[in-house]
Amino acid sequence: MGFKSGNKIKIEGGMSSMTDLVFLLLIFFIVISTMITAGVNIDVPKKGGSESKSKILSVNINDKNEYFINGGSTPIISTNIKSEILKNLGRDSVISLYGSNESSWEASVYIIDIAKQNDIKISLNGNKK
Repeated sequence: MGFKSGNKIKIEGGMSSMTDLVFLLLIFFIVISTMITAGVNIDVPKKGGSESKSKILSVNINDKNEYFINGGSTPIISTNIKSEILKNLGRDSVISLYGSNESSWEASVYIIDIAKQNDIKISLNGNKK
């Protein structure tokens, strides 16, 4: 007499939930990788650079939004700052901008705009003491 049991245990795992998980991870990494590439390119100096021959003009902005060039003691008003900067700079020059923590953003952005309009490189620095 050959009795057969109808209650056999299947040892297979369900693959549908595993494939759903793989597709969700794939979508996650695709979305994250597209978000990472949307950034700003920054030129980082390389090792062994040589000394720059360009002239550096120091522009300081104090708490009262007054401009000073190369550590001068007389403030320059905002209507004359553009002509003073262009008078003191030549080709391949750099503006080193020092802003006070209490100065307004508009004062700093005005100097950045002057540099951008005249293709002058600019270096942003903290408060110069």
